[in-house]
Amino acid sequence: MFMPNRTGSLMRKTGRNLEGEETYGDPVDIGLSVVNLAHSSQKTSVRSDSSASRGQADEMVTQHGKILAKETLGVDDLLSLSGSVFRVIGMHPRYTVLGIFDHNEIFLELVS
Repeated sequence: MFMPNRTGSLMRKTGRNLEGEETYGDPVDIGLSVVNLAHSSQKTSVRSDSSASRGQADEMVTQHGKILAKETLGVDDLLSLSGSVFRVIGMHPRYTVLGIFDHNEIFLELVS
Protein backbone atom coordinates (compact mmCIF):
# COMPACT_ATOMS: atom_id res chain seq x y z
CA MET A 1 0.00 0.00 0.00
CA PHE A 2 1.45 3.35 -1.10
CA MET A 3 1.93 6.00 1.61
CA PRO A 4 3.36 9.37 0.42
CA ASN A 5 5.99 10.94 2.69
CA ARG A 6 6.68 14.25 0.83
CA THR A 7 4.78 16.88 -1.09
CA GLY A 8 5.61 18.49 -4.41
CA SER A 9 4.09 21.23 -6.52
CA LEU A 10 2.65 19.98 -9.84
CA MET A 11 1.99 22.22 -12.86
CA ARG A 12 0.10 20.43 -15.61
CA LYS A 13 0.87 21.31 -19.25
CA THR A 14 -2.16 23.08 -20.75
CA GLY A 15 -0.90 23.70 -24.29
CA ARG A 16 1.17 26.25 -26.19
CA ASN A 17 0.91 30.01 -26.63
CA LEU A 18 1.14 31.97 -29.91
CA GLU A 19 4.96 31.90 -29.78
CA GLY A 20 4.99 28.10 -29.43
CA GLU A 21 6.09 28.13 -25.78
CA GLU A 22 4.54 25.58 -23.43
CA THR A 23 1.94 26.91 -21.00
CA TYR A 24 1.14 25.43 -17.59
CA GLY A 25 -1.74 25.54 -15.15
CA ASP A 26 -1.63 26.74 -11.56
CA PRO A 27 0.56 24.75 -9.13
CA VAL A 28 -1.20 22.02 -7.13
CA ASP A 29 0.36 20.21 -4.17
CA ILE A 30 0.49 16.41 -4.49
CA GLY A 31 1.69 13.67 -2.15
CA LEU A 32 4.66 11.64 -3.36
CA SER A 33 7.63 9.54 -2.32
CA VAL A 34 11.11 10.07 -3.74
CA VAL A 35 12.90 6.94 -4.96
CA ASN A 36 16.02 8.75 -6.18
CA LEU A 37 17.23 12.08 -7.52
CA ALA A 38 20.61 11.56 -9.20
CA HIS A 39 23.00 13.24 -11.57
CA SER A 40 25.84 12.03 -13.72
CA SER A 41 28.82 13.72 -15.31
CA GLN A 42 31.41 12.93 -17.94
CA LYS A 43 34.93 14.13 -18.66
CA THR A 44 35.31 16.79 -21.32
CA SER A 45 38.36 18.57 -22.71
CA VAL A 46 38.90 22.06 -21.35
CA ARG A 47 40.39 23.55 -24.50
CA SER A 48 39.09 23.18 -28.01
CA ASP A 49 42.55 22.38 -29.38
CA SER A 50 43.05 19.47 -26.90
CA SER A 51 46.33 20.62 -25.46
CA ALA A 52 49.20 18.28 -24.69
CA SER A 53 48.44 18.55 -20.98
CA ARG A 54 45.12 16.80 -21.63
CA GLY A 55 43.27 19.08 -19.21
CA GLN A 56 39.80 17.86 -18.39
CA ALA A 57 36.78 19.06 -16.48
CA ASP A 58 33.61 17.38 -15.27
CA GLU A 59 30.56 18.41 -17.26
CA MET A 60 27.07 17.76 -15.89
CA VAL A 61 25.33 15.57 -18.44
CA THR A 62 22.00 14.78 -16.89
CA GLN A 63 20.06 14.92 -13.69
CA HIS A 64 17.13 12.60 -13.40
CA GLY A 65 14.85 11.15 -10.80
CA LYS A 66 12.15 8.67 -10.01
CA ILE A 67 9.18 9.27 -7.71
CA LEU A 68 6.05 7.40 -6.69
CA ALA A 69 2.62 9.09 -6.62
CA LYS A 70 -1.08 8.23 -6.71
CA GLU A 71 -1.65 11.05 -9.23
CA THR A 72 -1.59 10.36 -12.95
CA LEU A 73 0.90 12.81 -14.45
CA GLY A 74 1.27 13.58 -18.14
CA VAL A 75 4.49 13.73 -20.12
CA ASP A 76 5.91 17.31 -20.04
CA ASP A 77 4.14 18.24 -16.78
CA LEU A 78 6.42 20.13 -14.36
CA LEU A 79 7.07 19.13 -10.76
CA SER A 80 8.79 21.39 -8.23
CA LEU A 81 10.61 19.32 -5.63
CA SER A 82 13.47 20.11 -3.22
CA GLY A 83 14.07 23.53 -4.78
CA SER A 84 14.42 22.13 -8.31
CA VAL A 85 12.00 21.88 -11.21
CA PHE A 86 11.68 18.55 -13.02
CA ARG A 87 9.87 17.59 -16.24
CA VAL A 88 7.93 14.33 -16.40
CA ILE A 89 9.40 12.11 -19.13
CA GLY A 90 7.50 8.89 -18.43
CA MET A 91 5.11 7.08 -16.16
CA HIS A 92 4.37 3.45 -15.37
CA PRO A 93 1.43 2.23 -13.25
CA ARG A 94 2.17 -0.27 -10.46
CA TYR A 95 -0.30 -2.80 -9.08
CA THR A 96 -0.62 -4.93 -5.95
CA VAL A 97 -0.25 -8.72 -6.11
CA LEU A 98 -4.06 -8.87 -6.34
CA GLY A 99 -4.02 -6.75 -9.52
CA ILE A 100 -5.40 -3.57 -7.91
CA PHE A 101 -3.86 -0.21 -8.90
CA ASP A 102 -1.56 1.06 -6.12
CA HIS A 103 0.56 3.96 -7.45
CA ASN A 104 2.41 5.37 -10.47
CA GLU A 105 6.17 5.22 -10.95
CA ILE A 106 7.14 8.56 -12.54
CA PHE A 107 10.42 9.32 -14.31
CA LEU A 108 11.81 12.88 -14.23
CA GLU A 109 14.55 15.02 -15.79
CA LEU A 110 15.94 18.27 -14.39
CA VAL A 111 14.75 21.50 -16.02
CA SER A 112 16.15 24.06 -13.57
